[in-house]
Amino acid sequence: MIWGHTGKQSWNATLKAAAIISATVFVACLIGILTRPLGFLAALWPANAIFLALLIRNPSYATSWSWGGAFIAYLAADLLTGGNLPVTFGLTIANMAGVLTGYLGFQFIACDDRRLHRPLSVLYLFAICAAAAAMSALSGGWISVLLFHTDFVTGLEFWFTTELVNSLIILPPILTFPHHIRNWRSSWPAIDGALLRRAAPAMALLGSAGISTLSGGPGALAFPIPALLWCAISYSLFTTATLTMALSCWLLIVVAAGLIVDNDTVQTLHSTTSIRLGIALMALGPLTVASVNTARNQLLASLSRAVNQDVLTGALSRRAFMERGHALIAAASGRRNAIAMLMFDVDNFKAINDLHGHQTGDQVLVEFVRTLETTLDDFGHIARIGGEEFAVLIADLKPDMAAALAERCRLSIEQTRFVNADGEPLTVSTSVGLAYLPETHDGDANAGLRSLLSLADGALYCAKRAGRNRVVTAAA
Repeated sequence: MIWGHTGKQSWNATLKAAAIISATVFVACLIGILTRPLGFLAALWPANAIFLALLIRNPSYATSWSWGGAFIAYLAADLLTGGNLPVTFGLTIANMAGVLTGYLGFQFIACDDRRLHRPLSVLYLFAICAAAAAMSALSGGWISVLLFHTDFVTGLEFWFTTELVNSLIILPPILTFPHHIRNWRSSWPAIDGALLRRAAPAMALLGSAGISTLSGGPGALAFPIPALLWCAISYSLFTTATLTMALSCWLLIVVAAGLIVDNDTVQTLHSTTSIRLGIALMALGPLTVASVNTARNQLLASLSRAVNQDVLTGALSRRAFMERGHALIAAASGRRNAIAMLMFDVDNFKAINDLHGHQTGDQVLVEFVRTLETTLDDFGHIARIGGEEFAVLIADLKPDMAAALAERCRLSIEQTRFVNADGEPLTVSTSVGLAYLPETHDGDANAGLRSLLSLADGALYCAKRAGRNRVVTAAA
């Protein structure tokens, strides 16, 4: 068979996904198997939850090759550590049944719910995890009878609880892991009082977990809850999910070691599963709080964009421009610094709409703003103050540098390739009006902004009268 270029890429991507899935499942299985010497009290099995999370976060991974690779990884990990083939095969079938059920369950909820970005998302997560755990338990409950020498109902209960606990504490951090992490380091606060205040909830959680371990008793399991809720309202959803997972794992470990609840107290498998389930369900509270907080922040951000940004181009609205202009001029007045305003107009925009249609005109405006923002870089944010008129305020820029920037913007628009709806090239240019407030301007921000608008508008009008596609500067 001869593969085309696209076919080769698709095949390579499929093999790569299968390799990632099988390697990850294999390592996760080994981690789970290492807990077996501690007995069922420390049964942590991350493989199923991690496998399911990878499929949900990367839908392209859900191929027959990936499922086959995971099946082989389950078998290999158990057999290499001394597993019995019939039991290992049964365990693998049960694991795969649980993951498949969870995968199908997630297909019925929206993308935002999969990332726990809605108030009811955690409830959906719990329902899906419970269904997956039930299917896995029904498929492999008989194996618990062989391994732990218990009756089928008790084995079913143990299997179900173990699967549910692992899913509820491992899935959330992976599902909420941010897509873009490049700016994390630059967003970290400096080591000062602000950093200490930000770290306070995490420090409180660490302290309460230590107190819980030292004090002991069944009630000590609930000691970290207030600190965990504090983290939920202070940190991002991913950070809250990660801290919740860390605390849950710690509590499961110390309970298994008898550091909080004496092993004499935990005498039966039923008591063990009850404590584990309680720890996992405890995690749902802070996750729900963080989920609601995320939904609220997204709503506020959406409202802010609706008020402060132009819907079509993404540029600042006139209202936001005026507010920021007042603040910028007031701040510059205190430092006695010069302010420059660049006002842009799309030349012959009405003709573009008339000849090529409003859809083409809208696309021209979008590309126009994108080009200006790229050229302006960090100098300032472009604002739409009229139909095809845009403006930007820049502080701390000398007149000659402002003039050079204005000319660079004009040239970048002239060199940008604009096209109509049929892909045919368009000739688009811009006229630019440039005005300054000198370093000696007074502190009246309202008067300063009105003066700048008037001067820049007059300069723009002169540029259009002089033949367009040029920069005209007005003196204060």
